[in-house]
Amino acid sequence: MVYGPCTEPDRSNFITWFSAHQIADDDNWLFLGDFNFYRSLQDQNREGGNLQDTLIFSEAIGELGLVELPLKGKAYTWSNMQANPLLGQLDWFFSSVNWTQSYPNTLVLPMAKITSDHIPCKVMIDTKIPRSNIFRLENFWTQHDGFMELVQDTCNRLTNKTDAATILSEKSKALDMPFGSGARVYLTSKV
Repeated sequence: MVYGPCTEPDRSNFITWFSAHQIADDDNWLFLGDFNFYRSLQDQNREGGNLQDTLIFSEAIGELGLVELPLKGKAYTWSNMQANPLLGQLDWFFSSVNWTQSYPNTLVLPMAKITSDHIPCKVMIDTKIPRSNIFRLENFWTQHDGFMELVQDTCNRLTNKTDAATILSEKSKALDMPFGSGARVYLTSKV
């Protein structure tokens, strides 16, 4: 958990400390917290901001090779709590490249703001790789022995579904094609 000071000289010391991390290619790292830096001038609801600060912060992130974890559902994580509030994203969530490969479905979700000037967030970590919702037929599949028979058998199966899209989806999911050395290609479709 990171807290970046907002006054000098602590602010400069923080960015120096942050930039000095050594992250090996096979290390799993998460950096999350209140960095007190913007990544761009659009990370607040009013014009202004310090362009130099955004460049310093982005340079540190780039040097470390960090991947930003997206915050789902909120543009800003901080408010000055005034009647006409200044809003900004000061809280950031980064991972190492290896983390992203090991836990590809890591998400950051905002939670209900109660008393703090920052929105609490929950990091959800998952190893499941999201599947595509698009069915793609590879042309080379049609060249394999038994392909047409397998498709014919699958298409001729009886179903209790009545909607054409649901029937197609069910039959596509049921279709699998063996390709040598025990490997199987599973054709899937979602409607």
